[in-house]
Amino acid sequence: MFFNDYPRFLETSTTAKEKRRLNVRHEVMIARHSELLRGKRILDIASHDGRWAFAVVKAGAAHVTGVEARPELVKHAEENFAHYGAEPGSYRFLNADVFDLLADPAGHQVEVDVVLCLGFLYHTLRYPELFTGIRAFDAEHLLIDTAVHPSEDKIVRIFDEDVTKESAGADNPFAHAQHMITGRPSVPALDMMLDIYGFDVVERFDWPHFLDTQYPRMRTADVYRTGRRVTWLCRRR
Repeated sequence: MFFNDYPRFLETSTTAKEKRRLNVRHEVMIARHSELLRGKRILDIASHDGRWAFAVVKAGAAHVTGVEARPELVKHAEENFAHYGAEPGSYRFLNADVFDLLADPAGHQVEVDVVLCLGFLYHTLRYPELFTGIRAFDAEHLLIDTAVHPSEDKIVRIFDEDVTKESAGADNPFAHAQHMITGRPSVPALDMMLDIYGFDVVERFDWPHFLDTQYPRMRTADVYRTGRRVTWLCRRR
């Protein structure tokens, strides 16, 4: 299992660090898409301590660019890659606001085949900027893993996040007094947004069946089992 082999990532973040859950997420998000990732240039949005960036490199990606707003997490990511002997030319981490990068991909000299948006979409409300910026890279595929609001209507439920918490969205110009508004779209709302911005959902991973058959007693992934979090592979039209 991936995080059994690379346990340092359990020490460099306080967010979602339960090993078994991380291993299962790696199995679904990364290992199952190794053919898609092999030899490709990857952009990892909100790359945190580099856990998924490192995973795609080990899966055979040619290069990964991670963008992360918190400088201490960028430092952890660089130290993690160095600790595990990653080829220096296979990665780059940018300490930057995700939306600054998305607004000017050429200025940051980033070329991308696959975009990872893992655990970020529900930490923002700036969906038009997000999907417009992702399209600007001309990447063929977008892999999304996100919490969703359980509703059949096309709605977004808003939340108040404390930007001082590592598990929340990072501080940005739209935060006030260390708080910012974020949102969780319903599945129909996310479907609509992806369609409007020219992405086809080509795979909706069946988490409930997977967990019920492979990990029936695992409770730490119940957010996936109950449909409150989804993993989708999208292709740019």
